[in-house]
This record gives sequence, structure tokens and C-alpha cells, in this order.
Amino acid sequence: MSLLRINLFGGLEIRQISGEEVAMPSRKAATLLGYLALTSPQAISRGKLAALLWEGRFGDTARANLRQALLTLRRVLPQCAAVLSAERDDIRIPQGVVSTDVQQFEQLLQSGDLEAMARAAALFRGELLDGVGSTSCALEAWLSAERQRLRVQATRAIARLLDVGSREHVEIATMFSLRVLAADPLQEDVHRTLMRCYAQQGRRADALRQYDFCCSILRKQVGAAPESETETLQREIRRMLRV
Repeated sequence: MSLLRINLFGGLEIRQISGEEVAMPSRKAATLLGYLALTSPQAISRGKLAALLWEGRFGDTARANLRQALLTLRRVLPQCAAVLSAERDDIRIPQGVVSTDVQQFEQLLQSGDLEAMARAAALFRGELLDGVGSTSCALEAWLSAERQRLRVQATRAIARLLDVGSREHVEIATMFSLRVLAADPLQEDVHRTLMRCYAQQGRRADALRQYDFCCSILRKQVGAAPESETETLQREIRRMLRV
């Protein structure tokens, strides 16, 4: 049985198995724990962790900061000796010691049944490690890649739900799409998916409002116009309204 539950979607939340939340006084220590939880059970070298979290610092300073973050984790984490395996050269969280919402999310998507998809959608509460501020280009690059990987899994799951086409599947696809867009509103393909969800539910006015919202977000945030596929879809939905 795992000793801790670490939720990483929408920020970082640490809970004991009893449900009691563990307060984390240091953002760097929290980021370190989140990274180790996501890479568990892989052992990560101390040098890599120091460079990842304290990029731009001299080697000795970065390693000292890493030691301080580890001390913080040892102070606040229950059963820390079992949760963190800190050797001379590397650090890891052993297999099965912690459970994460990301791990559960990916397992549920692999299952593929309707109930599992609904539970996976409910877990997608926001961007991975949302709010983790960092001046480290290496950490930002890793975070960006992980967020994109998880978004791709989510959008593939939504597409599978829509392919089935039953009312229950479309409802879950709608909820899933809304959660993905709440995390990253620039995902134009997910805007299109949500438009299709609304159209299949007979909510064509909502589908067109989603198109308008998509146009507004793209214009305001990146100064771009919708893709031709999005324009084609909205014209098709408008034709449905006139039939």
C-alpha cells in the first residue's frame, strides 16, 4: 500500500493515506517531490536534480540547495525514510510508495471503459504542476513536454469517446474537453471536438458560441485566426441550424 497520495494536476497536493493534507513550506522542495513522484521509480542523479531546479547556480551552491530541499522534505513528510531513497549519488521514490493522480489517470485511460473514462476526466483538474514557477529553462522544457504528452493522451481518449457516439460517451467527452480547455484554452483541436460534442447533443447554438470563444482566445492570446478545419466545422453547424 502506498504511503502518500500526491496530486499533480492543477498544482501540487500531498495527502497522507488518512486523507490529511501535508503542508509544504518550500516551493522548491514541493517541485522536487513532484518531479521525483512523476519519474518514480527511476533513480535521478543529484547532479541532474541540482541543475534542473537551480539552473544557473554554481555547482556547489546548487547541490547545497538540493540538500536543503531534502532536509525540508524529511521534516514534513510522514515516513520520509520509506518515501525517499536518497543515496550518495542519486535520489528516487521507490515503486509503489506513493500514488499519484497522473499515474491513475494514465491507467484509467488504458482501461478504456466508460466508467474509467469518466474517472479519468474527473482527475484532469488542471495543468500538470500548475503554478510551479521556475527560472530554469530545463525544468520548463521538461514540464512543457510532460504537459503536452498528457494532453495528447486526453485528446485521444476524447476522440475514442466520440467515435462510440452514445449519449453517455458524448457527455463524458464534453466534460473531458472542457477540462482540457480550462488547462490550456489554446488547444484549437479540442475546441473543435467540443463543438462536435455540442452538435451531437443537439446544442448547436452552444457549438457556435464555442467557435466564437475559440476565435476570441486565439486572437487575444496569439493574434491568430482559426484554422480552416475550424471554419469548415462552424459552417457545417450553421447549415444544421437552417435545416
